[in-house]
Amino acid sequence: MRFIRLFLFHVKDYLSDQYFVWLTITSTTSIFLMQYIMAYATHNLDNTQIWLQSGIFGMWTSCTTVAGCISFERYKGTLPYLLNSQYDERASLITLLLPASSYGLFSFPIAFILAKILGAATGTVSLYIILLILLMWVGCAVMGILISSFLTLSPNAMVYESLIGTPILLLAGLFGNDTVLEPLTNVSQWFIPITAPIAALSHNKSLNWSSYFCSLLLWIVLIVVIVRKINDLVRRKGALKII
Repeated sequence: MRFIRLFLFHVKDYLSDQYFVWLTITSTTSIFLMQYIMAYATHNLDNTQIWLQSGIFGMWTSCTTVAGCISFERYKGTLPYLLNSQYDERASLITLLLPASSYGLFSFPIAFILAKILGAATGTVSLYIILLILLMWVGCAVMGILISSFLTLSPNAMVYESLIGTPILLLAGLFGNDTVLEPLTNVSQWFIPITAPIAALSHNKSLNWSSYFCSLLLWIVLIVVIVRKINDLVRRKGALKII
C-alpha cells in the first residue's frame, strides 16, 4: 500500500536526524529520573504512575517536533514534490507528519525499562493500558497535524516548537494536584484530545469516551478548515510560496 510505503519512508527520514532520535530518549529519561528521585525521597516507589507519566511526556515531546515539519520541507525545497505528485496531497502530508507522534510511542518502553532497572513499580500492563496508550497516540497525531498545518501560515513555525509542549500538557492535567487539576481538566477534556487518556493513564480515572471523541472531532474539523485555507493560499494566491 502506497500510504504505508510513504509513511515508512518518512519514518526513516525522520530517524536520520539524531536530534529527533535523542530528544524522545532524553526527555523521557530526564522526567522519569526527576519523578524517581522524588518518589525515592518520599518512599513512594510503588507508584505505578511514574513510568506512565514519563512515557506520556516523552510521546508529547516527540509529537511537538511536528510543528516545523511542513515549513522545513518547504525550506529544503521538497514540499512542492510532495504536493504535486499523483498521490493525494492530503495523504502525502499525513505520512510526513505521522512519524513524530509514532516515534513517540517508543517513550513508553523506555520508561518501563527504566522503572524495571531502578526498582519502581510498573503494575500490570494490561490490554486496557495499551488501548489507552494507542488512544493517546491518536490524540497526539491529530493535534500534531493541526498544529503543523496551522503554523505553516507563519514563516517562523519552527521557532514555536518549544512553546507548544509544556502549556498543553499543563492544560491536559499531566502534572499537578488532582484537586487543583480536576476543575481544569473537566473543561479541557472537551477541547484537548489527550486530556481524557492522560487522566485515565496517570490519574487512574475512567476514560471519558464522550469528551475524547468530541475533542478529537473538533480538531479534525479544524484540520479540514486549516487545510482548505492553506490550499486556497497556495493554489490561488501563491501566498505561502510553496508552489
